[in-house]
Amino acid sequence: MRIHELNCGTLDVPGGEAVFGVPHFVCRCLLIELEDRLVAVDTGIGRGDIESPELRLGKDWIAQVGPALDPDETLIAHVVSLGFDPGDVSDVILTHHHRDHVGGLSDFPSARVHTTSACRSAVEEGEGRVIPAQWAHGVVWAPAPVPAADWRGQASWRLDGLPASIRVVALSGHSPGHAGVLVDDAFRGRELLHIGDAVHHHAQLTCTAPPAVEAFAAATQHDETARLHTQRLLAELAGEGTVRLVNSHDPDPDSGAGPGTGPGPDRDAVPVSQSRKPLTARHVGADQH
Repeated sequence: MRIHELNCGTLDVPGGEAVFGVPHFVCRCLLIELEDRLVAVDTGIGRGDIESPELRLGKDWIAQVGPALDPDETLIAHVVSLGFDPGDVSDVILTHHHRDHVGGLSDFPSARVHTTSACRSAVEEGEGRVIPAQWAHGVVWAPAPVPAADWRGQASWRLDGLPASIRVVALSGHSPGHAGVLVDDAFRGRELLHIGDAVHHHAQLTCTAPPAVEAFAAATQHDETARLHTQRLLAELAGEGTVRLVNSHDPDPDSGAGPGTGPGPDRDAVPVSQSRKPLTARHVGADQH
């Protein structure tokens, strides 16, 4: 197994570092290499979003977050640049259904889409943040996740046709059915948890984040009590340093994330935030294949 962390959409939020504590945000997706296929975690901003931004992203949202709309940052462009065929992406796992996480789905129309049952219901029922144009290509839904043993007190599920080393974990609060994606990276001897939008900025795990970040988290939450509970759980995990936590939008999720989470000899030591077009791919773990 090899895991690539990819920026699939730079967000130049008005005010930048002075307001949000970082110069820009990113749309961090994972691309997991299995022996015979690729699995994506979220899809960021896709080619269709770039071609029809107001239809698929919305004029107000574009003004609010300033997406770069760069074709080279799309997940499909990363897949090709890594030497793969887009058809190798057999499965996509969604942390949740918001526009900056699902725009690339239409670039992989044959991929099976995995998510929690509550998230799928939100899509099918047209919950307020669903953008119909992003789903108009038709989605190949995978069978519903199967309950697995709790992880750190949180419900978890196995995914149809995927190895047991990949599962989803309940991280409630940001949106209906919001979940993290847990990958047991045996080669590195630790787990990686993509936490989606459970937090937006690493300071939320260690201290008080910039007020604009806290305000944005509150404004976009589905359930405040659940969101804050999830945030406390993740802060504990960050303090332990036994699980590598990556979130969707902070360009440098390792800052202040606790012992054992920062760059080491087996990881690229250049933080995403040093470049406006961050890292084509950061290889986090690999075994022989």
